[in-house]
Amino acid sequence: MKVLQVNCVYKKGSTGKIVHDIHNCLLSSNIESVVCYGRGNRIEGVGLYKFCSELESKVFHLFNKFGGLMYAVCPFATLNLIRIIKKQKPDIVHLHCINGYCVNIYKLLKFLGKSHIKTIVTHHAEFYYTGSCGHAYDCLQFQAVQGCQNCSILREATGTKLVDRTSKSWRLMKDSFSHFRKEDIRFTAVSPWVVNRSILSPICNAFNCNWVTNGIDTDIFKPSSPEQILAIKKRFPNHDRKVILHVTASFTTKENNIKGGYYIKQLAEMMPNYQFVIVATYIGLVQYIPNNVYVWGPAKSQEELASLYSSADLTVISSKRETFSMIVAESLCCGTPVAGFKAGGPESISMLDCSCFVDYGNLDELKDVVESMLSHNYDVNDISSRARNKYSKESMTSGYLDIYKQMCK
Repeated sequence: MKVLQVNCVYKKGSTGKIVHDIHNCLLSSNIESVVCYGRGNRIEGVGLYKFCSELESKVFHLFNKFGGLMYAVCPFATLNLIRIIKKQKPDIVHLHCINGYCVNIYKLLKFLGKSHIKTIVTHHAEFYYTGSCGHAYDCLQFQAVQGCQNCSILREATGTKLVDRTSKSWRLMKDSFSHFRKEDIRFTAVSPWVVNRSILSPICNAFNCNWVTNGIDTDIFKPSSPEQILAIKKRFPNHDRKVILHVTASFTTKENNIKGGYYIKQLAEMMPNYQFVIVATYIGLVQYIPNNVYVWGPAKSQEELASLYSSADLTVISSKRETFSMIVAESLCCGTPVAGFKAGGPESISMLDCSCFVDYGNLDELKDVVESMLSHNYDVNDISSRARNKYSKESMTSGYLDIYKQMCK
């Protein structure tokens, strides 16, 4: 068996790490594995191919501001990717997130379908079944027979606010999947919530969809030693207080940001006797924040991030929408309970006896939940043991390996 994965990035970001873990699992199982990625620096390694130049990606990113079809881009990269697939002759092609201006998704899908190449499509985001947007939020237009019309989040959904071509994008995506025979394609999703959303879309509801949970490195994300926790806590201004941790890709106090940093600031103002710690890869616009908020910045390593989780009494998430939430999984694997807003994926994959989610934007209810959970005496090792079994990368790769074998039969 030979598996070829396609993703925007490799070894970085959540999907890049997932692809890396699957690739290594296949190689260690003596299964031929190839990874094609479009963005980022070229990486040396067995079976790794960068198929898109950064120049082509940037040019078509700019063109899309006037065209509005962000998945019909990069013709040269698309031809290069198809050439690699033809040369490698894989038994399975596994498509992950390929919505980062690196390939013409419609042409790639038509090629795979017409060539009768066994294909697995993983919903890490929503764009495969919405036709455009990575997050549809409360909009249900993508479920209609005629598809999307008059998009209310045009710039976020398409990368431009000059022209609305979401209707055409929806039709193009639906047509692209119509070239597959049912036995040649399988959808997977990273949470039960995404499975339920995807099967309501006319774009892909004719095909099977299974849930395969995302996996993390549980050799890293586990409870830290008392010495490691003490070393981390000493760096907090109020290390004698209970610690509420907020981990995010980007932190900003700007209202209406999808990651909800504004709500964390508000929550900290409502809870002055607790130490809030912000761990963020990118720090955006940050206006006044309370004295009990300490901005740690980006974690220098996965090991440092695990120690930060372990040093906290509770992790709080405030995203408007998440299809999974690696933060929930990582925190629980470190033995730290989680609270936050209902965002779709998190509440469908979390362990409910050590997590709680309230309606988005309801700060009063979130405050009550946080205070209640902080007063509870949780068994850190029990939480970690169950979470590490549930969210391990071994469990994830085993799930995909079973699907690969089923498809090859």
